[in-house]
Amino acid sequence: MSLNKYVLMAVLALGSSAALAEGGAERSRQFWENFRLSQEQIHGKKDQAVAESERDSKQKQVAKE
Repeated sequence: MSLNKYVLMAVLALGSSAALAEGGAERSRQFWENFRLSQEQIHGKKDQAVAESERDSKQKQVAKE
């Protein structure tokens, strides 16, 4: 095969991989944002559980007094 064919194959390979990678970062970021939102809906916010446990312990303390 001549050098021209190798150059053409390389250009086509690079062009097709660039077309497939377009928008990949945005899709990945959108996926993780949606995942975090779904986890917050299922489990609640991270700070919320700490605040609720502190509130419960304070209520128990007041009830003992």
